Amino acid sequence: MTEEKKYIRKAPAKLTTIRNISPSIDGPVRVLGIVVNSSPGAALIQDLYDSEVDKAGSIWVSVEGTLELKKKYLIIGDVTTKTEKDTKEARLNATIIHDIEKLDIGLYKEILEMEDEVQKTMSG
Repeated sequence: MTEEKKYIRKAPAKLTTIRNISPSIDGPVRVLGIVVNSSPGAALIQDLYDSEVDKAGSIWVSVEGTLELKKKYLIIGDVTTKTEKDTKEARLNATIIHDIEKLDIGLYKEILEMEDEVQKTMSG
């Protein structure tokens, strides 16, 4: 008799802006960002997806290796917190990092909006 393995399906990573990330977020998130500071094991990422450029946030991301300065990345990871002097700061623990240097962000946003409209239409 063979034993059946059960795999727990992980929730899909939600695309979000960095300024909307908080320590209370549950599950993985996806962000599009540009590296503004980098050292081995960590990088400060500034948001590329946020439509309000003046309010675009930044977040420290734990990574394997070193990310290149001024390069654009799609980052998928889990939100963690770092507590300093009674304040909780959101951090991102990256599980997947993909170079998006050649991605047209404007076109990407249009495609996501069309996808939302199709899903709304299909769901009735």
